[in-house]
Amino acid sequence: MASPNPFRRIAERYADVPPALRRPLVTKAVGETIPFVDTTGCFVEAYTPRRVAVRLDNEGRLQNHLGGLHAAALALLAETATGLVVALNVPDGSSPLLRTMDVSFDEFARDAVQAEATLTDDEGGQIQSRPIGQIEVDVRLTAPGDDTTLVAGTLTWAWLPEERLSENEA
Repeated sequence: MASPNPFRRIAERYADVPPALRRPLVTKAVGETIPFVDTTGCFVEAYTPRRVAVRLDNEGRLQNHLGGLHAAALALLAETATGLVVALNVPDGSSPLLRTMDVSFDEFARDAVQAEATLTDDEGGQIQSRPIGQIEVDVRLTAPGDDTTLVAGTLTWAWLPEERLSENEA
């Protein structure tokens, strides 16, 4: 029997919780499933099969030599948002894996940054209908409350049955 999709279970568990409570609960649950998300301090702002938004605040440990968010932290944010929107759609028993990342750093990220990744209904259906596949997901990083693109990217995600994954392939 295929293992249930833990990311979909998180969404279902907190679907009816008011947004002000849902965001920290989803953030905690995602961080328990992916410990690195918790380690870095990512905060899940939106979490649906069609849209995921993740915020990262500018803290000293995440800064570059100019006091802005480090490029690696911004790439992490892009990876987290796109990975979660794909993960919410993979069929039970399958897992997503990042294949490629093309990220463009357009503007300096001084303060908090939010990454938003979306899928169309057709893209979500494509992922849900096959145990193996690949998809490109676009992502935009902006300052919360500002529509100026700071970072843009396209990340290619694959998904395949968990039994095909081994320590050597991951």
